[in-house]
Amino acid sequence: MAELPNLIKDLALILVVAGVVTLVFKRLKQPLVLGYIVAGFVVSPHMPYTMSVVDKGDIHTWADIGVTFLLFALGLEFSVKKILKMGMAPVIAAVSIIFFMLMMGMGVAGAFGWDRMDCIFLGGMLAMSSTTIIIKVFDELKIKEKYTELVFGTLVIQDIVGIFMMVILSTISA
Repeated sequence: MAELPNLIKDLALILVVAGVVTLVFKRLKQPLVLGYIVAGFVVSPHMPYTMSVVDKGDIHTWADIGVTFLLFALGLEFSVKKILKMGMAPVIAAVSIIFFMLMMGMGVAGAFGWDRMDCIFLGGMLAMSSTTIIIKVFDELKIKEKYTELVFGTLVIQDIVGIFMMVILSTISA
């Protein structure tokens, strides 16, 4: 039998460590997202004394596949009708969050003496949210309150505005 490709070996290692960490974090009653971050540290090539992935490129491949599946699952739950039914509240919240995070990032970067374009990019990166992580935490904790729909709508609008903002910023910097 031919030797397994490194891509499959790396996947097996990632899944085994993620499974063990899932069991440990469930037993400790901690968020699984935190456990997955710990699992990433454990299998990273920079962690001594543990097995690590063979090829760093494989990490990027599996990360891209994972993000694709997460965004697909997020898209299944996305409903334009729900967001429109909420009115202007998620739009106002998303624009406010983006504005204040952009200003905070620009202020911090400016304090470090960065040039103007770097300040704007840092502010833009801080304005982007971790929608998939927040949705997973809500789902994991079985939080089905009324405000979760508002948070979800705000995050989706924030991501859409953030994508346009990053496209505009990359165009301006080029």
